[in-house]
Amino acid sequence: MSDGMRRTVRVVVLVVVALALLYAFRTAWLVMTATEGDVPAASALPLPAGSEILDESRDCASGGCWITLEVRPPSGQTPEDLAADIGATPQLELPGNVIDPRTIWVWAEPGGDVLVLRADYFSQKWVP
Repeated sequence: MSDGMRRTVRVVVLVVVALALLYAFRTAWLVMTATEGDVPAASALPLPAGSEILDESRDCASGGCWITLEVRPPSGQTPEDLAADIGATPQLELPGNVIDPRTIWVWAEPGGDVLVLRADYFSQKWVP
């Protein structure tokens, strides 16, 4: 192997190791600084195009905090259809991603012309 090739391999290995360490640090930081007050962002929920968030609130109780969204479905769709479309009938588990590895739990409750969604990080899967 030539010197140039060895140098390239070393640089690539160093970059991969540095990225792995940064990701491990970020994940550890999220775990260490997690509080009951952490709530997912509304943008983390998989709402289809045409949906409109009418109201967003943050609520807390003894077990933690959550966000509540009132969502108007896209034209021609009922709140029940929207809940089924996003997979929250009645509960959806959104696995974390590279940026935020925490799982988001989402509950859907159709109410009149809107779908009420509640999302948090701390819940367990609900089994009827």
